[in-house]
Amino acid sequence: MRSLLATTSQIVPTIDPNFRADTNRSICVFGELTDELVSKLAPEILHLRSLGDAPITIFINSNGGGVRCVEYLRDLLCSGTASGKRPRIITVAIGNAGSAAATLLALGDYAITYSKASIYFHGVRYSEAVEVTMESASSMAAQLESKNRATASMLAEAGTMRLAFHYARLKDDFSKIREALKKSDLSEIECFARCLKKHLSARAKTIVDKAITRWRSLQELSNVLAQPNASGKMGVEFEATVLHSVIDYEVEKNKNNKWTLDEKGIYQIASDYLLLRDYDLGRHVRLVETILARFSHAFFTQEELKKFAEASANESIGEAAKQLVINRGHQTIKPFCYFTSMIWRGLQEDENPLSSRDAYWLGAVDEVYDSGLPCLRDIAEAQDPQQPDLPDSDSTAPVKPTS
Repeated sequence: MRSLLATTSQIVPTIDPNFRADTNRSICVFGELTDELVSKLAPEILHLRSLGDAPITIFINSNGGGVRCVEYLRDLLCSGTASGKRPRIITVAIGNAGSAAATLLALGDYAITYSKASIYFHGVRYSEAVEVTMESASSMAAQLESKNRATASMLAEAGTMRLAFHYARLKDDFSKIREALKKSDLSEIECFARCLKKHLSARAKTIVDKAITRWRSLQELSNVLAQPNASGKMGVEFEATVLHSVIDYEVEKNKNNKWTLDEKGIYQIASDYLLLRDYDLGRHVRLVETILARFSHAFFTQEELKKFAEASANESIGEAAKQLVINRGHQTIKPFCYFTSMIWRGLQEDENPLSSRDAYWLGAVDEVYDSGLPCLRDIAEAQDPQQPDLPDSDSTAPVKPTS
């Protein structure tokens, strides 16, 4: 099977509509994202969907608007038909893509931006001024935090696959980074973070710094799960055991400090608990097996891949071999998925104006027109069109890293 990242210069390119904007099957999100705009676009979307399941392109030039409007548009575009099919969505930023429009762009199955486009992410906001009391302020803050976490988790599902593409391409540079820093034990994730930062603007680098800091915190916290996992408890009883272990962890960690369970202490415990819950149950975990299928060569050693292949060839232990690969994949890929989800958590905090190249390297888009940056379209269109493993939205083709 040919690698998706293999050199394909000798193969005559083909045109793959899964990676191309199509003006004949498109809608335009221009101006503010409002209920009126959704009402205007709804008939166009329904008409395009009635013509078949071919990809639909969304051209975007908008400073944002209501997140609810993005949800309405996605429901119209992506809800399954009676047959369970939905069209592939290609999003294209031709000018500004800010706030909710940036979210719409990033949620595309294949996201493209023109080189001069501006991408702007920030957390969810209340759009209307309201009278605020102490009680309502607390409730509003909790609602905003919950919405930001949910949006970041949703965006991570798209962004993680894009960052896995970068990871596969950059993997060969990790040993060079360890040698340059004289840190042979530097983790793969920390090497990857350093690779990303080489390509980012100063502002965008802070997003990666936040993500790697949170990832390191998780490594310290991971031991907390040992006792709950061994308890055999389920549901809320398991969660209570995790919370109790988190309290023990913080008490032990801060026993020589003047640390108490005041507002700050309770907030730290809550943050630890939610961090662990996201790691074990976050939506990004769903992507582990997909990444395992597409990018196994980037996450496993050649020796491991050989053992997996030999085990899979033995029919008598086929299922056991499959489970072995999945379990090892979770050990290796899950930390990567968590790191990428933390990038999206950072993009949902503060104000984050990005260039088109920043958006590409942070996983917000797949392709930047006229930039020369590698993208899946070039690779997919260089494949033999008779191959069954083209990397469309349902592909599970493995990907080998190249230098």
